[in-house]
Amino acid sequence: MQSEVKSIVIADSAEVLEPIERSLAGLGLKPDRMIGVSYLPPEPLPHDLVFFAFSADRAELKALLAMVRNRAQLVALVPPDTDLATMAFFLADPRCNHVLQLDDDRGLDRLVTTASKLLSGDIFGIEKHVPQAEEVNYFRLTNYQGRSEAIDRIVAFAEASKVRRTIRSTIAQVCEELLMNALYNAPVDEYGRSMFANVTPKDRLELDSPRPVSIRYVNSKTHFGVAVRDRFGTLTKETVLRYLHKCLHSRQQIDGKTLGAGLGLYLIASRTREFVINIAPGMATEVIAVFSKRGAAVRSPGTLGVYVHPGAPVEAVSVA
Repeated sequence: MQSEVKSIVIADSAEVLEPIERSLAGLGLKPDRMIGVSYLPPEPLPHDLVFFAFSADRAELKALLAMVRNRAQLVALVPPDTDLATMAFFLADPRCNHVLQLDDDRGLDRLVTTASKLLSGDIFGIEKHVPQAEEVNYFRLTNYQGRSEAIDRIVAFAEASKVRRTIRSTIAQVCEELLMNALYNAPVDEYGRSMFANVTPKDRLELDSPRPVSIRYVNSKTHFGVAVRDRFGTLTKETVLRYLHKCLHSRQQIDGKTLGAGLGLYLIASRTREFVINIAPGMATEVIAVFSKRGAAVRSPGTLGVYVHPGAPVEAVSVA
């Protein structure tokens, strides 16, 4: 039962803590509470879920992590517009797989979605990340031609849904990156070797992926979302973080030649309001990208998260 899950909310003030506490109570959680990391006990926290709302200070995070058990899950709740490099830094710890911006727009909704997925284990589905979404639309493909048809269909749907042209252009670019990754980077053979590693990009366009790829897309009054799912489950949190680190800290100009495959994931993370990856190792990977229809400039995603089912351990990655 959810009430048996030991949880705690740690925040800098009661004003920040109380709405978080109320949101979690709606899921059946009865979290303990603590104001300020300076009051941490000398022994490790006994909690399974730790929700930490703080000023995005790296020293504070390190102080808390020293007291969090290895098997616990930490959800970092950071201020609006926390930059992507800082969010990636927090995500690097294996216990911190979810970094959420606690803004007035969608902050508490993001928290409820994240906690619900952690409690239930039901991690897949674009509809979880788009509030009041209309019907989920679905397209299945196996090759480059199908990729082109899918993007045309989604852009047309976005236009009919009154999504601005500049946002439609970003949606098309993100869909292209996700679909090409799912079609030609995800597939591996029985020995775990990439099936298209030695095939040139040009030649890949004539080949079918060995397993179909699906893309789902939804619309609401305020958001538009897409989710691409492959049937290999080869993407890892470590890979995502290495790609983000490579693009965030490269001294070279960001382009396809210098940064390669990592550029696609970086562009998605830096242009969406929510960037979520759901992984069932060896079975499926779903990458979710959610866009705000308001057209505001995006510095970093409001949600940056990686869910692994059924909780396979993820190696820590240094992105300092």
